[in-house]
Amino acid sequence: MSYISFWYKKWIGRFIFRKLNMGIGISLIAIFVLLWAVTYNSFYAILENKEQELLNSRTEKLGLQFMDMIDKFKYDARSIHQDSSSELQTSIYELFLPNHVALLTDDRRALAEQNYLKSVMTLMLTRNPLATSVMMYRLQDQRLFFESPLHSYTLNRSFDYAGFFGTFSKSYSHPFFGKSDELLLNGDTMLYLVNPIYNTQSIHPDKVYGYHLMTVKADTLLREFDQNNTDYKLLIKQNDNVLISSASDKQVLGKTDDLRSEQTLSSYNLTIVGISQKAALQSKLNSINTRISIILGVSLIVCFLMIHTIQRLIVGRLKLMSQHFKQVQRNPFTIHIPVQGDDEISDLMLRYNRMTTELQNHINQVYVSEIHKKNAEFIALKMQIQPHFLYNTLESLRMQAIINDQSALAEQLFQLGKLYHWMLQPSDDLITVHEELEHTKSYLNLLMLGKSNRVEIHVATDLNLYKCNMLKFTLQPIVENAIQHGKLEQIEHPIISIHIRSNSDKLIMEITNNGDNLTSNDYENIAAMLNGPYAFPDRHLGLKNIHERIKLYFGEGHGLRLVASDTSSVPFRLLMILPYKS
Repeated sequence: MSYISFWYKKWIGRFIFRKLNMGIGISLIAIFVLLWAVTYNSFYAILENKEQELLNSRTEKLGLQFMDMIDKFKYDARSIHQDSSSELQTSIYELFLPNHVALLTDDRRALAEQNYLKSVMTLMLTRNPLATSVMMYRLQDQRLFFESPLHSYTLNRSFDYAGFFGTFSKSYSHPFFGKSDELLLNGDTMLYLVNPIYNTQSIHPDKVYGYHLMTVKADTLLREFDQNNTDYKLLIKQNDNVLISSASDKQVLGKTDDLRSEQTLSSYNLTIVGISQKAALQSKLNSINTRISIILGVSLIVCFLMIHTIQRLIVGRLKLMSQHFKQVQRNPFTIHIPVQGDDEISDLMLRYNRMTTELQNHINQVYVSEIHKKNAEFIALKMQIQPHFLYNTLESLRMQAIINDQSALAEQLFQLGKLYHWMLQPSDDLITVHEELEHTKSYLNLLMLGKSNRVEIHVATDLNLYKCNMLKFTLQPIVENAIQHGKLEQIEHPIISIHIRSNSDKLIMEITNNGDNLTSNDYENIAAMLNGPYAFPDRHLGLKNIHERIKLYFGEGHGLRLVASDTSSVPFRLLMILPYKS
């Protein structure tokens, strides 16, 4: 015992995964020995139970598919009787009424009707993939409309369709079920579902004007059930009427000891019976019993190899994580751990990578925000000005102009002082569009002093600009940009046009001018500047600054945007998008 204890402590005791391997190995050996002892007597019962469960699953699945097929057929039947949502489109059931048939006096109208019903039936086939074909029969003129996704299925011209549809009762509470091998030309046995077509608006809602029929190939349902396995048999019956059967007469009557599973669709008195032959189970058991020893032995070896492989993978990944922890301890910007696998350890790696990413982002944000803060303080320091000194100086100059009888100059100095007072007053950033336009026009008048070729602003809108709001000092930089880069002063009759409109909850200001066109390169540069990442600007009055101010104040979806064009040279068209409340 001491010898065993010594080797256990040396090779197993210090390693948790080796102890785990040892426990799992002993457990597996015990389990396999137990399986060997009980398999011969109980394996057949286990196999039978599994086969019964599989049979139940197949039968239940087919029942659900069959019910889904019926529901889709009933949905299509209801859609036939729905009134059209458009005055220009005729409801489907109206095409089967006598007054409509009387209107079919020309081939063009009849062809349009046929094409319309063809598209309706094609949609029904698309919605119900198990369907082989769809028919619509009109009693008034005994006309039959037919559609099938398979070219091999065509109408059987020798079949009496009028007599066939005449056998149905006039009740439309449930669809009719039946089977026939003469409905289509190729002679395949078809399960069919039929619903009458009637006029819901009539005082005689039970009067039938036509029939809507869908066929399903019997072999299609059989394949859905048995998956081409001959050990499974299928029986579908309504009351005592057998609709589809691949079973023998004894199996239909239930006189065999084969496994059976039934699904009942009580709403339609339908019963779906799945049958599995026990003889197939016995042959499977004989072949399994001859190989059980080999399988158990190989399984045990494979289990040990898998455990050893998994252990090495887990230990290796844990070692990788430990090494990475030490690297992050020294340098927080170390690259992420390469994630391996899709389990708890990989989830731990992912969460650790996210934690290091957030740590790095936090460090970057603190660093970048500190730089922006310093830049803002520096620019604010440069722009510090005493407003009262400016106002007093302008007022003194205005009074001197009045004394010298220079009324025009005095008026312009007054407007300049008024403009600066509006610009520098510590008021709310949000003002009316009318106020912003008025001060922009005042700025333009001052800018055009002494110039013969004056730039004009034209505003077009149907909105009340006193009730529309925008950010203060956002139009003037755009006007200045248009004059400078559009070279408006070099053309005859320069005009800046502003068209203001609303679109749902957005106020859209479209700003254009008749200056130089934008080249494709200019357009791409401006679009990239507007849509690119925000950087601290060198000046406050650029398009990028206006775009970021609007987006920051009102949120995503607002700001500036260029109107796209496919030509190499386009007029300058800029959209300012703001929130709007009617």
